[in-house]
Amino acid sequence: MSDFLNVQNLSKRYGTGPMILTGMDHHFQKGTATGLIGANGSGKTTFLRLVSITAFPTEGTITFLGETIYDAPHRFLKHIGIVTDATDLPAYLSANELLEWTIRARKKWDDSESPRRMDELFERLHFDERRENLIGTYSSGMLQKTMLACSLITQPEIMLLDEPFRALDESSKKASLELLNEYKAGGGTILVSSHLRRSLAKLCDDYITFPVREDASGPS
Repeated sequence: MSDFLNVQNLSKRYGTGPMILTGMDHHFQKGTATGLIGANGSGKTTFLRLVSITAFPTEGTITFLGETIYDAPHRFLKHIGIVTDATDLPAYLSANELLEWTIRARKKWDDSESPRRMDELFERLHFDERRENLIGTYSSGMLQKTMLACSLITQPEIMLLDEPFRALDESSKKASLELLNEYKAGGGTILVSSHLRRSLAKLCDDYITFPVREDASGPS
């Protein structure tokens, strides 16, 4: 059994509500992309919250390199990048400022390499001069690309992507897929959610299907 990222008997309910996830087991391998497929309310987002430690399991656990992630969250969170709906990005910064802050916060800033890597990401994601504009002026697609750039810039070991292509046009989606496939080829591990399996066909090696719950109007 791989000790990279393991999910063991994972179950989750909110309060006294129904179970969102029940007895989930999965082993995620290094250098792979796993698609999390299901309708709204099926538990995909709840699962990503559990992996990102923004929620805690009712039963079961998740381990990374043999260590329970909830025992030392500060250590685990250094290894992940997250792309969500991007609504909580700081409106008063530019994308350029946010990426620099992200690198420095992770203590990975290099005076020669970091600016070069930022330029490359902005060019490939078609930011042009908008990299200097305030994030508060961005469209939903620009916000999505900013979040992706922030996650890729520090080259984390794991990326958690919640519907990352939802707001992107075709050229931006193609560029994002190219970057993510390069990240995976370099040993990165991706967990990515979507309603449709075919939307992830050019990225994923494996899929987990989340069945529709009868009470799917609750948290997802």
